[in-house]
Formats: sequence, structure tokens, C-alpha cells
Amino acid sequence: MSTPFDLNNCIALVTGSSRGIGEAIAKDFAQSGAEVIVTARKLESADRVVAEIREQGAKAKAITYDAAQQGACDALVSYIEKEYGRLDILVNNAAILRPHLIKKLSEEEFDEIFQVNVRSALFLTKGCLSLLEQSKQAAIVNITAAGARAPLAGIGAYCASKAALVNFSRTLAKEWARKGIRVNSLTPGSVATDMILPTDLKKRKKFEIDMASENLMNRLADPAEIARAVRFLASPAASFITGEELVVDGGYLA
Repeated sequence: MSTPFDLNNCIALVTGSSRGIGEAIAKDFAQSGAEVIVTARKLESADRVVAEIREQGAKAKAITYDAAQQGACDALVSYIEKEYGRLDILVNNAAILRPHLIKKLSEEEFDEIFQVNVRSALFLTKGCLSLLEQSKQAAIVNITAAGARAPLAGIGAYCASKAALVNFSRTLAKEWARKGIRVNSLTPGSVATDMILPTDLKKRKKFEIDMASENLMNRLADPAEIARAVRFLASPAASFITGEELVVDGGYLA
């Protein structure tokens, strides 16, 4: 039986979907009926996720996409146009962190962070406009971060880039609502992913405990919990929601 949360027959693009939250989103979308385009900088990373999705009887395709590269957006849009002719859901999830105090932040690192986290997301979205206009239920979800609201020392450029993405999401919602395209952002918090965890196992365990203690639920989120909230925003269940920021942080920002 179909429900408002199903994504049956939808074509969904999830950037940065070979690990962490992006991988969880891609798998959740696929199990909800969407055909998912999985992207990663290395094709073998995307292929692994696609293989796991297909093992469950769902549909997915892998494609390389490096948000740091100029022209990558155009190539990805051309691929979707050729293969599908439309796009129903776009999730801008690809991001980099590059932790540094402001006094140590270089211009090159600043430019890289804003290229990947903001510029690529904005221009990929802009490039997909004509494809999204072909959909009857077009939805965009931009993945931000709690640091967009509560900046943290040591990752100031990252936090600022995510704040910019929240702002652009609201602007796009205002500009594209009459085109039938909903645009929202989702702000996760307290999720332990490879992007932020220390590689040293002892330091990792302490990091996870400290991170969990910062929210009201005193635990870390499973990426699948974030993915379900993203699916809500992308699904017909959220058909009257646009220009909003959904915070899924266990009470971190409360």
C-alpha cells in the first residue's frame, strides 16, 4: 500500500552518498521506491553502495562527482538529462570539513570549503532546474549542520559555509515555489561519521562519549535516523513545507 512517505517512481540524486549520512539517505530512498543516483569522488565507492542497494531489490546507479572540481556540476546534470530526462529529488549532501582555527585558515582552504559546501550545491541545484520542472513533486533538501546555528571553534569556515547553505535554501524556496519546487534544509547534530571522527580508536571512543553528552538525549544519532527525516522532507508527506530548516539533533540546540 502506498503511503505519503513513499518515493515510488521518483528519480533521486544524493551527492556525497558513498558513506555516512549520504549513504544512509541513498539506501533509505531506494528502499522507499526511488531510483537513486549515488555519487562519490571515486567510482568504486559509489559502486559499493549501489551493489548493496541492488542486493535488496531496489534501483540505483553510480556516477563519479567531485564537488571540488569546476565543471563537475555540468557533467552530472548532462548525465541525468540523458539517462532520465527529469529529476524528482535532489539532496545536496557532499561536504568537506578541514578543521582549523581561523588564525591558521589559509585562503586555499577557505576557497575549497566554500566551493564544495556552497558553490557546488548552489550551481548543481541551478543546473538541475529544468529537470526538476519536469517533475510533479520536485523537492530539494540541503544538508547543513548544527554549526550553522552554533559555530564551533576550530571549524569556523565549515560552520559559515553551512549557514550560507541555509540562507540559499530559503532564497531558492521563495524563487522556485511557483515552479512547483520545494526547497528545505535539514540540520543534523551529534552524528558520528567518518568525516569528523578521529582515526585513533582510543580518541574516537572518547570523542563519541563527549559528543553524545552535548545533546539532551545523551546519545549519538544513527545515520538512518537522519535519513528518515530527509525522506520526510523529500516525500509527499511534506507537500506543504518549503523554505524551512528541520533540525534533527537530539536537543543539541535546544
